[in-house]
Amino acid sequence: MPFKANVALQFLARAKDKGRLGHAYLISGPKEADLPGFAVKTLNLVSGERWPDLEGWESHGALVLRPESKSRQIRIETIREQVEPFLYVTTSGAAHRFCVFVDAERMNQATQNAFLRTLEEPPPRTLFLLLSTQPEQFLETTLSRVIRIALLPEANTRQLSAPEQKLVRLLTDLANRPTDSLAGALALRKEFDDILTEIEDRLTKELESQFDEEKKFYKQTTDVDNAWLKDREEESKAAIEARYRQERDGLMELLLAWLGDVLRHQVGVSRLDLPEHAAATGVLAQRWEPATVSRRIKELRRLHSNLHTNVQENLALDAAFVAAFA
Repeated sequence: MPFKANVALQFLARAKDKGRLGHAYLISGPKEADLPGFAVKTLNLVSGERWPDLEGWESHGALVLRPESKSRQIRIETIREQVEPFLYVTTSGAAHRFCVFVDAERMNQATQNAFLRTLEEPPPRTLFLLLSTQPEQFLETTLSRVIRIALLPEANTRQLSAPEQKLVRLLTDLANRPTDSLAGALALRKEFDDILTEIEDRLTKELESQFDEEKKFYKQTTDVDNAWLKDREEESKAAIEARYRQERDGLMELLLAWLGDVLRHQVGVSRLDLPEHAAATGVLAQRWEPATVSRRIKELRRLHSNLHTNVQENLALDAAFVAAFA
């Protein structure tokens, strides 16, 4: 269950007061939740210090790790050469050793496996914070060794990605086009699919480029066998699929939030999920009947749920858009 940052900090404060603070936390949430800012507040809470940002903490003894190089990976060498030595240096009187991983999902499987022993049996008074907008990228063995804290963004802080902005433009234009027909529904479905295709193409290009950079790096430093290449290729494909599903979920949530705001206009609810688009959703609220909006929300919720099963994506999208908009 995700929490607002202040509520999550209250839980951590109670755990600290009772001597039950964990040694490793996976802090996840959308970028609007400001995961680095929450990490700073956590370190300040645990230590009693008051540094303003992670850079301040770095200059005062914390180890802060970020993805490196063009491939934006946290490599296995980082664990061996930075994390492990850091854990066994003196704390110079400090109560804790703090180690923060920014974009921690950038640890590949080999890095996570190398980190497991350290994560499982750290020295006393060690605190790991793993920050991630993509917690689904972690191995189950990693997840079993951390306490998970999912954060909600603060109110009215949602920042739309480029694909989400395209979807907003598409939804805004709904007031100017016929959607209550088979042809209108299929046209809307095609435009939604175009956005998904752009996402998949971008992620494939990005992650395959990272894989190529990683191959070049390891070829320069060690022998690379075919088994390693095959494993990393499969891992890269899985990462593409995971991130694609995450961005697709974001589009579905935005679509449902948009239609939810249309219905809120109709029933007189003032609080909107997307208040900056109130004018556009208000136009649709006047055009569509409440029963029609409710039916569309129902069909799209069913689609959202079905996409988390083994259903064939194209067939599920076709059926849902025809049922919702024809």
